[in-house]
Amino acid sequence: MVFNKNIKNYLVFLLIMFIFVFGSSVYSYGLLIERNNSVIPQNYDQGDWLLSDNYDRKGHSYENFLREKNSLETLQQVYQHLLNIKNIDYYEISNQNFIYNKRFNGSKNFINGEGNQKVNGMLITPLKSIQVSELYVKKQNLNLKVHSGSFFDQSAYKKTSRQIIPVVAGANYQHIFKLNSILENSYLATQNIRCKIIGFLDKNTTASIDGENINLDNYLIMPSIKLSTGDTLEFKKILLSDKCEGYLHYNNKKEYHEMARQIKKIVKETGYEYIIPPEIKYNLYHLSIAQTLLIFLLSALALMLAVRKLYRESFIKPGNYLMQVTIKHLSVYFGWLFSAYLISQIILLGLYPNHRNIFIRTRLTTVIFFLSVGSFLTLLSVIRWKKGEKI
Repeated sequence: MVFNKNIKNYLVFLLIMFIFVFGSSVYSYGLLIERNNSVIPQNYDQGDWLLSDNYDRKGHSYENFLREKNSLETLQQVYQHLLNIKNIDYYEISNQNFIYNKRFNGSKNFINGEGNQKVNGMLITPLKSIQVSELYVKKQNLNLKVHSGSFFDQSAYKKTSRQIIPVVAGANYQHIFKLNSILENSYLATQNIRCKIIGFLDKNTTASIDGENINLDNYLIMPSIKLSTGDTLEFKKILLSDKCEGYLHYNNKKEYHEMARQIKKIVKETGYEYIIPPEIKYNLYHLSIAQTLLIFLLSALALMLAVRKLYRESFIKPGNYLMQVTIKHLSVYFGWLFSAYLISQIILLGLYPNHRNIFIRTRLTTVIFFLSVGSFLTLLSVIRWKKGEKI
């Protein structure tokens, strides 16, 4: 009869242990979902996704990638993929400074950093600038906002670093540069190119990028340029890497998911380490993070009570000393509890190896909870033992 009772107790204990593993898993997965959804763009229904790479975050710097033998080929493949995505516009937009290499007499409003600084014996000033593709210009109607001169024609977007690059200046530049002025630009801080002012924009002309309006009065606007066979290998790589970090525009949730799928495809086929846009995920039964935490804590409490009951009935005998009883309770309580928790975390880390920090956060919650409740239960057991009751 006693034997059957012990079997029953152990079966109940194993069932509660399974419930705890489940509760712990639910909470850990809830944290994973919470973190994923927290980085979903607020304008999820419509917006622009800025392409960026994940090299530096993984401890493999982008410079190391550029040194790889096939990096130029990889970048060319990525760029072609971006241009060929159907039904989703790719905007080549870059905020690279226009490195003006003569004395600049304009105000600080035009400068991105420090003006008229000497670098390697040369006087340079980093001026605010954006480089744009033809498609982006059409979407923003920038070609219709010219105050004087002209805007880029189709041939401007086919220019290379070996040719004179047309530049359209913001309205406030009319008192600094003149139409047809020739400027030299240390483009991408790598190669000197010659530019020509062909027009000035209307006052208060703006460009919208991912819902943010940028006033272009103090900007120099350049077209996205093409690679040239005469470019150095280093410049080709830097230029292409810049052209591969524009914006993908989506108009609804369907296009957002398609955009994410296409980026995953590029990563898979080329090996280029793009950051993949997160997609909304839902927790088990659409539970909130507070509800999953409650499930976890209740399952942990149930397991602790089960361990206490089983241990009290099967192991602690009269005649033990106070220190022995206390140590035995603490070691058995925490031994079983942390073993059960370890099982759940091994399962989840196996399923989600890229989210270790999520489970670290869960483990900290568990340690604090176990220490407080486990110590309280041990105290109750010791008090009962002191009174001479059978524990």
